Amino acid sequence: MRKLDWFKHALFNSYAQVFFSNNKWFGIILLLLTFVDFYVGLYGLISVSTALLTAYFIGLNEFNIRQGYYGFNALLVGVGLAIYFEPGPLLLFLIVISGVLTLFVSLAFEGILGKYGLPYLSLPFISVFWLLRLASRQFSSLGLSERGIYVLNELYLLGGNKLVTMYEWWNHIPFPSSLKTYFLSLGAIFFQQNVFAGVFAAVGLLIYSRIGFTLSLIGFYIAYLFYLLLGTPFSEISYSYIGFNYILTGISLGGFFIIPNKSSYFSLLVIIPMVTVLSISLQEILNLFYLPVHSLPFNLAVLTILYGLKFRVDNRLGLSTIFWQQNSPEKNLYQFSNFMERFGKDSPIPIYLPFFGEWTVTQGHNGPYTHKDDWRHAWDFEIKDEDGKTYKNDGDYASDYYCYDKNILAPADGIVEEVVNNIEDNPIGTRNLENNWGNTIIIRHADFLYSKLSHLKKESIVPKKGDKVAKGNIIARLGNSGNSPYPHLHFQLQATPYLGSKTLDYPISDVWMHLQGKDALLSVANPPMGALVSSLSQHSSLKKAFSFVPGDELKFKSHDGQDITWLVKRNYLLNRYLECEKSGAKAYFKLDEAMLHFTHFDGDRKSILYHFYLSAFKISFGFTNGLEIIDSYPLHMLFNPKKIFLQDFIAPFYQYLKGEYKLRYPDKGKGLWLKPIELKGEVRRSSFGRTLEASAFEFLIDNTGIKRFQFQSKHSKNGSSWIEAS
Repeated sequence: MRKLDWFKHALFNSYAQVFFSNNKWFGIILLLLTFVDFYVGLYGLISVSTALLTAYFIGLNEFNIRQGYYGFNALLVGVGLAIYFEPGPLLLFLIVISGVLTLFVSLAFEGILGKYGLPYLSLPFISVFWLLRLASRQFSSLGLSERGIYVLNELYLLGGNKLVTMYEWWNHIPFPSSLKTYFLSLGAIFFQQNVFAGVFAAVGLLIYSRIGFTLSLIGFYIAYLFYLLLGTPFSEISYSYIGFNYILTGISLGGFFIIPNKSSYFSLLVIIPMVTVLSISLQEILNLFYLPVHSLPFNLAVLTILYGLKFRVDNRLGLSTIFWQQNSPEKNLYQFSNFMERFGKDSPIPIYLPFFGEWTVTQGHNGPYTHKDDWRHAWDFEIKDEDGKTYKNDGDYASDYYCYDKNILAPADGIVEEVVNNIEDNPIGTRNLENNWGNTIIIRHADFLYSKLSHLKKESIVPKKGDKVAKGNIIARLGNSGNSPYPHLHFQLQATPYLGSKTLDYPISDVWMHLQGKDALLSVANPPMGALVSSLSQHSSLKKAFSFVPGDELKFKSHDGQDITWLVKRNYLLNRYLECEKSGAKAYFKLDEAMLHFTHFDGDRKSILYHFYLSAFKISFGFTNGLEIIDSYPLHMLFNPKKIFLQDFIAPFYQYLKGEYKLRYPDKGKGLWLKPIELKGEVRRSSFGRTLEASAFEFLIDNTGIKRFQFQSKHSKNGSSWIEAS
């Protein structure tokens, strides 16, 4: 039986996926909703079960099956057929056949649209349902249903007098006509043509997603107002139940496939009227074939817009498509907001500072001297002493300057594309405008990504054109050649391999920066003029403790004497994570040469692994004495869903809840490589700037790795835990 444990997850998710969700309880609510008409619920259940079991036994990806991706279209076909035809053996056979057919049609659409990174939505349902409706005209043994006449009898069998009374109470509430049609449209998604089913679905939608619920109302009422503006009888929506097209479009483009924000909300003012016109015109065409329009307008509008957005070269409107779908508008928003805050200018190819030690940015982007127009995204670096001077003595000679003749490093792995190595250094105060860049090396790091380092010393460039270089290799020494009145390093990123190429706005990774009296360690940065920057030297103990390698096991002894084992794994998407062997909880992380970032957690939030995820949220393997690292958490990863309920409604516009991370390095730890290191920090939850809850944590690190970890919540009796290496 354990082999079929996946089935219940896949079944509930198939119902929830109709609203783009994988919430189990929402799926259960929708499953019960279909049983308002018993045979509709039964045949829908049979159809989706057939599709899921077929998917499993032919060996499709189990993750996709569990998510309900291969079930929800078959579900819609099943409930649709059950509404139109009388129950019986022939319909049952047709339901089973339709479940298998819908699965394979879904796979066909997945193959076709997946090439373009597009979802297939409910196109399989529409295709199969129309085919069966057309074919059924020849099925003389199939009787048309009079569904709706015996609804109360069906409800009585399902839930007795209480359910019948509730159903009649809801249907007799004097809702405004537009709101009543909204509920009818919600119920019509599952072919339930009554207010009770719509209210039931609305409650489930509200529980699943506050943003989704809000967008369903916005999408519907924009269409309602547009109908009035056109002078089209609003009864058309009531009569044909096509209102759910506006509901699903509002949810999908307002907050599911596009990150919910003010831009996505306001874009519905244009998108929904487009769907309205599409719905009216398509219904006119399909009436010729006696076919219902169903969700075709929604499908065409969403797919067309998502496809069109792929051609953008600039996201001027702020319509950001999902890069990691979590089946929840709220989770998508919180994860995206946090990702942009932490890694917003991150890049697939990290580029590092091309020198040892601490240098000062003497001209940054859009600089006051030469970094203008197409060449504005560049840096000039020099070395200054404690008095802010860049030279010793009188500075009359190039050798007086602290940066002169210093080693220059490859900023990343690459291949040398161009070398200029024969230009003499300038006397101080003079410029060589004929050879503007002076001695220069250009390195190719990836397609359309090159680094250029200029004003180097004559004949100091080590690699030749075509040579491979590795990050950190010494490639040259700094000189004073080209348009350089005094020694400095000109460093820029560009998209083409030429000396005069335009600059790219591309960040530097893992930068320690001192600016205006404050230290900061940044994952990515465009250091401004006046900033003191360096690449931190890695501490071997920190590197060993937090460089988790897939296949490793971390073993600890907990505060209550239990043995704890965390496995380092990698999933099929190559995401790395720690998994608790006992609880199955997972903490996902991003690891580069100098930093560890945790990005996501899935599982028991009372577990020690969750506390570890919060505490090791951002770790640098190098540091300066007294360094503080500050970061922020995705709200849904830190707050209880009940406390975030109200925040969800306005989250696309304003987030008053905050989750703050702070890690402090020892005041005297740098350089003491053999002594244990204590890292201390805190996790803070706040609302409108007022602290709601604070937790403290501490790591003890030695040359063997993590010696001890302790987490203590200051406001919770059950929030304390610690582990020691076993």
